[in-house]
Amino acid sequence: MNKGVENRLFQGASKPRAKRMTPDARKEQILKAGISAFAERGLGNATHADIAERIGVSIPTVFRYFPSIENLQKAVLQVIHRYFVDEMIVARLKTSGPAYERIEDLLLSFQEEIDQNNEYVTIWLEWSGFTRGHIWQLYLEFYKETIAGLRNLLLQGRIDASVSMAINASDAARVIMGMAHTIAHMRFAGSSKRTVENTVHSLAMSYLAPGR
Repeated sequence: MNKGVENRLFQGASKPRAKRMTPDARKEQILKAGISAFAERGLGNATHADIAERIGVSIPTVFRYFPSIENLQKAVLQVIHRYFVDEMIVARLKTSGPAYERIEDLLLSFQEEIDQNNEYVTIWLEWSGFTRGHIWQLYLEFYKETIAGLRNLLLQGRIDASVSMAINASDAARVIMGMAHTIAHMRFAGSSKRTVENTVHSLAMSYLAPGR
């Protein structure tokens, strides 16, 4: 075959069709790609086209499952919301041990997320910086549930005297939430895991632990 003709045929060939999936599986695939795209490009920058390219589907396919970028942002942020609340806070409400130790463990586990689940932490950190619009409203919902969960954990410590009686549970919950931001900033700025561990331990022992 003439080489020029061969090249034209190759250039005109259609892209391979995406693997067939059930609607639920396809939606889950798009959602996971959305998490990666938002982590890499930012909540306000990733597009349906970015996600389509990542998983080898057409742009209309992404629109079929998520008709607007707001729909996709909400779905992704709900995944982040539930993961951090359920896996990190609710899980520790169900365990035993001194509350100040469970909170220290929670914060150190969050540090591990930066290495093991970096996309979630990256999105969360950007998410917390929004101050208007639907993304901010979604963050407020997350923030309120997180603070309530941390407060309940601290109140457990008040009952069994495993946190200082001098602290206010609501105030301390906000301090702990702020500490998560500090941990993320420290690690992204290059602080070692040991430095973060020392900082977290200092907070737990000097602020939360009883008998301070």
